[in-house]
Amino acid sequence: MDDGRPYELKTGKGQVLGSDEFYWQDYLSKDYAVTAFNLARRYGNPGDILFINDYNLEYNLNKCEGLIQYVQYIESQGAQVDGIGTQMHISIDTSKDNIAQMFQKLAATGKLIKVSELDVQVGTASPTTEQLAEQAEMYQYVADMYHQYIPESQRYGITVWGISDNAKEHKYWLPDDAPNLWDKNYERKHAYKGFADGLAGRDVSEYFTGELQY
Repeated sequence: MDDGRPYELKTGKGQVLGSDEFYWQDYLSKDYAVTAFNLARRYGNPGDILFINDYNLEYNLNKCEGLIQYVQYIESQGAQVDGIGTQMHISIDTSKDNIAQMFQKLAATGKLIKVSELDVQVGTASPTTEQLAEQAEMYQYVADMYHQYIPESQRYGITVWGISDNAKEHKYWLPDDAPNLWDKNYERKHAYKGFADGLAGRDVSEYFTGELQY
């Protein structure tokens, strides 16, 4: 959905596009996703689960509504959408109220809901202890709100976008930030525990030994 016109699809018409920009909707009309879902359903595996995915849904709640309306349109044309993915490239000062509202809106669709790309920016490659604590709190908050508002039957999971803050791993994405769960030396950050607590729904410290089963 277009960020400036969140109830409409993006378009490249009248713009100078980069070499990696292309908008199917400019060639196949609003029904481009209807065609895509129908083709995927026809030629994919019988058990395939098909998602539509977009970004900034927590930043712009109108965009979230626009995507939900577009899903309704796709299905009104005879295609089936199984789930909605929300890319969450957020920061330590992202509106928590917006995050909660986004999950409520997505849950109301009855679709499977997936956080498809989660990272939390701190605004620097050398965060302070306070910023690391805020980052951990935000990672935990996202997991908490996901569990609070998305019914268990609709939870498809949360995918963390990056691994560590090692510069080699995000050279082309947030190169001057530290958005991940492990630091540049592959040591667990405060965010690791915050996210683990959110996933577990409790403080995991008391019983956590470092083994994978925990």
